[in-house]
Amino acid sequence: MGKDRLKLEWLKTANFLPFSNLKSYSWCFAPSKEAIFFSLRTIIASYLALTIALWMELDSPKWALMTVWIVSQTSPGETISKSKWRVVGTLVGVIIAMIIVAAFPQEPILFGITMAIWMGGCCWIASLIRNSSSYGFVLAGYTCALIGLSSISDPNNVFMTAVARGSYIILGVLCQSFVERLFAINMHNKARFALHDNLLKAISGCLSVVTEVLKGDHQATFRVQQVFSAVAAFQNSIEFRKAELVYDNHVTDHVHATLSSISIVLTRLINLTVYMSHFPQEEAFQNICFKSQTYLENLVHSLSKDYDFQHHLNALNQLRWDCRQLIADCIYQDTSTILSDDVIPKSSLDARILYRSLSELLGEIEVILKQYQFAQNPPKKDNFTFTLPPLYNFKLAAGNGLRVFLAVLGGCLLWEITAWDQFPNAIGLLCVACGRLCLFENGYKMSLGFLKGVLIGILISALLDVTLMAVANTIEMIYLALFIPLFIGGLAIYNLPTRGVGMCFNIFFPFMLILGNQAKMDEITFLNSALSILCGVGLAVFAFRFLAPYSPQKVRHQIRVRMVRSIHVLPEVLPLPNPRRWLASTMDWFVSLMRQFDPSTESILIQKYNHGALAVMSIGLNIMELREMIKHDVLSKDVKMELRVVMRRISHFRGGRYGRTALIAKSAVRRLREREKKEKNLAKRLEITAAIACLILIFYALEKNVAFLNPSYRLYKRD
Repeated sequence: MGKDRLKLEWLKTANFLPFSNLKSYSWCFAPSKEAIFFSLRTIIASYLALTIALWMELDSPKWALMTVWIVSQTSPGETISKSKWRVVGTLVGVIIAMIIVAAFPQEPILFGITMAIWMGGCCWIASLIRNSSSYGFVLAGYTCALIGLSSISDPNNVFMTAVARGSYIILGVLCQSFVERLFAINMHNKARFALHDNLLKAISGCLSVVTEVLKGDHQATFRVQQVFSAVAAFQNSIEFRKAELVYDNHVTDHVHATLSSISIVLTRLINLTVYMSHFPQEEAFQNICFKSQTYLENLVHSLSKDYDFQHHLNALNQLRWDCRQLIADCIYQDTSTILSDDVIPKSSLDARILYRSLSELLGEIEVILKQYQFAQNPPKKDNFTFTLPPLYNFKLAAGNGLRVFLAVLGGCLLWEITAWDQFPNAIGLLCVACGRLCLFENGYKMSLGFLKGVLIGILISALLDVTLMAVANTIEMIYLALFIPLFIGGLAIYNLPTRGVGMCFNIFFPFMLILGNQAKMDEITFLNSALSILCGVGLAVFAFRFLAPYSPQKVRHQIRVRMVRSIHVLPEVLPLPNPRRWLASTMDWFVSLMRQFDPSTESILIQKYNHGALAVMSIGLNIMELREMIKHDVLSKDVKMELRVVMRRISHFRGGRYGRTALIAKSAVRRLREREKKEKNLAKRLEITAAIACLILIFYALEKNVAFLNPSYRLYKRD
């Protein structure tokens, strides 16, 4: 007995049995309520599509069922928002297919090249735009491929084939959308609750980080990355929540504005942390920090309960007034010193910078509260709008387009060489797999899951074809045979780590089971179908894993180059970007950059990239503030000249000597400090103080992140 126990423990340790990793299968034996609902409603939609296709006696009804799983999404809003684009994409694909077949009826080489160009172009655009319309381009691509490849052997019937294939796809899309709306009970209220709940979590997380920093825990700024990631994920889902709302009332615009202000607060918090780390803190500053910390703690606890934030806004205004009063006291002290011809203590300027930074931080928190209040209770006749700049990753899109083009072209070449009559199906399935993989940021990682899903689908379908499907004479028997595999596959789709396996299984599993009203799967047809799926998906996996494969190291270097170049153009670009929109776009790049790391093995590298990316955001905002100062007439010409020298150095810098740029910024700080001591005009003095504060942050960011800010330098060992 003891030996058996020891043997079992050894097997667990050696990972020969899955007991030690049993929690990773909880998605299957203990799924969430949302996963069960998703799987069931998608099964109902697929059964509805299959029933209608069989009732209409279409020649290949399985495509209607497969389309439902191809276009299925994990939330009703996502399905609804993308359904119209899918229909549009299908219609465009049908038209283009007829044009290509009509143009090259006896030219297989030109036909293959044109089809590869069209599919690659569609995947390029779908990878570039990354929103609801991306699904339309994907469907336009593989709809054209499915129709064109099915019609090339009989070009005269291309119109009928296009109508049939287009009918399957549109039928699947409509059934999926209909069932989603049918089961979307109380969808409007659920969407509003989800919006407010996620927004409250984002605000609470932001204010908690601010509170920790004001307590003196400067390491809390490392949590900024987590808040940025949560904000970016929330922003990506707002589009789908908007589709679930019966009437919007600009609620989503206020939500976007609130999240934008959260990004501003976190960036200003980093600036304040820099000042607190390098400037001496007087007792007055420590007192105002304690008051702000106490206020924010109470605010976090009362956000979910209060609907009228006027008393919170009044308390916030009082804190800002205290900061302004302390700044005025410092100025009065400095003025008195000038009149007495004494030397001005350096700490007075530093204290003013601290109070100004804290006041700006509190001012942005005030914007958060106002926008959050409007998101909860939109004002009547509200015309507020807020749009975010699109995030274009041209290199990622070009890589996906090139892979798909070469994969389709290679498939057409193999078809020409082998003359296998099932190769058109294989190339069509290749296009479907490539289209789905292009919708993921890391298609390299998901492609292996697709291959596993195909292999599992072949094994399960082979088992069903010789058991239940062999005696299935009614639609009920088909439903019974399909239910358990599709249900488990739906649960796998809802679980992110197994999404690739579940998606590929549920898409291609019906392809090897169902033929039509009057036909069943025989051995030859099954083997041909299985081999065509293996060839199609295998070519897609080969393309994404071996043709310009996705490399996290290369991607994060590309993002780093893009972020650094964004601050090079800021000193001279016209018109000057909106700071909120620029920061929102940079934050998206920052979050995308952080997704390229493995937290379990690259924690030190993550921290260094984190510092560098946050430095880019800080430099960018301060450059825009300095440009606004230069544009106005408050500063004198000599001060503006100092600022222009720093701006020119940043904009013209393209080499590896960032230390010189940092020294120029440091020299400008020193000269402006001397200039500020002699300035007697109060308005100019305050503006010079603001300029010094911006230059200090630029100098600090340049000095501490030289390696990150030099695009020509491979950052660390693993890069």
